[in-house]
Amino acid sequence: MFEGLKVVVGLISFIMVYRTITGNCNKYLAFAICAIWLRFFLAAFHTITYPSLVAGFSINALSSISIAALGLFFLPLKVFALRKLAPFYFLFLTIFVSGFINLKIPGTINVLVKWCYFLVLAGAIFLSVRVQGHSETFKKLLVCFFMPVTLQVLSIALGEVKATENDGSASYIGGYNHEAAFSMIIVSFIFVLGLTERYAVKFRTTLFTVAVFLLILVNYRTAVLTILPIAAIFYYSLVEQRLKPSQKAPVLTIVSMLLIFVFVAISFTLRERFADVGTLASNLDLIFKSPIYFSEAEKDIMSSRVYLWSQYINALTNSDLLRQMIGFGPDSWKGVFKHYAHNTYVSYFYEYGYIGLMSFLLLCLYALFLTANVSDKRLAKILPLSLIGFLTMNLATMPLWNIEGLIFFAILIGVSLGNTKPSKTHLSFRTQLALLTTRD
Repeated sequence: MFEGLKVVVGLISFIMVYRTITGNCNKYLAFAICAIWLRFFLAAFHTITYPSLVAGFSINALSSISIAALGLFFLPLKVFALRKLAPFYFLFLTIFVSGFINLKIPGTINVLVKWCYFLVLAGAIFLSVRVQGHSETFKKLLVCFFMPVTLQVLSIALGEVKATENDGSASYIGGYNHEAAFSMIIVSFIFVLGLTERYAVKFRTTLFTVAVFLLILVNYRTAVLTILPIAAIFYYSLVEQRLKPSQKAPVLTIVSMLLIFVFVAISFTLRERFADVGTLASNLDLIFKSPIYFSEAEKDIMSSRVYLWSQYINALTNSDLLRQMIGFGPDSWKGVFKHYAHNTYVSYFYEYGYIGLMSFLLLCLYALFLTANVSDKRLAKILPLSLIGFLTMNLATMPLWNIEGLIFFAILIGVSLGNTKPSKTHLSFRTQLALLTTRD
């Protein structure tokens, strides 16, 4: 029955997407909408789109390759030549070198295709923001989320759940395959909704609040941590916009206290799910402890994540110098470990060595600078905190391993680039961009 509902909702979402991109929509935004919608649509039918189909590639993989290739030909080449993208290219080069030296060719292609998908999507969002502004861009981008959000609501109404934890808790993920990837879809929905201008969307505050509760029902604790700063800024700004200057100090103090109270209440409600976080915080040395010295109790901390991280770190630090520098190569954990690292930083350390980890950390710092350097004051509050929440999420899971996580990251970087404060280089490129987009 639920599979039939997926088809119906999918067809409705297709009609909505078609009407959106054929309206007042620039071609770059149309490309981004189609790319994101297609991913969400195919992921809903995971029993068909996930298994290998041609030459070891699934329908999902083939669609990602097609989107990445199409974006490279469709978007202006000058976008990819932006100097602001240099830190990303340095990371891509590190991945390529590690894969080439370790002869991990399939893994290298797989990882670089995912990052290429990120690159073309970020470029499309960037161009759309420059052409139509971020408010119009994000208002139209919301149509991509109609299908997954509707399916999750239907799964709640019909009791379509997925048991995910030993404590008996369950996830409402709308019939999608895994709560990790689905949680990033809802996080992206919350993020895009939070970036829309006031009055741009009807019932914006109600939708945002409902979306937060939907994320909680996904039952993926790291994703909840990601949206906390986004939600705090959203509600804080909502109250601030309605106040006179003389009212701001006392009222905002009360609002801040209320937000803290809500955070504490949520933490208390989910205390069993977050208990291991406190245990880890008071025993950080466990991460660097040799796995053979872990007790049975320590192996269970954070659903065995800490024990898993220790295995990855121990494997690299006890390898030869070359492997320590460049790692074992992309996707090299397969066939060595039963589970992926569940930590982006640990995974990058194992696969790309000290050089790869440092290049990724520098990229994170650069991205933080980029988000804080936007011209819009409201975005200057939301974007850096959203990025911090996302980077924190990467400490306990690997959203950048999934296309859904890269979609969120691409939206964040795209809008940051599109709203970067003016400089001589920026103005020069803006002039070039105006010539490139005269046909829109």
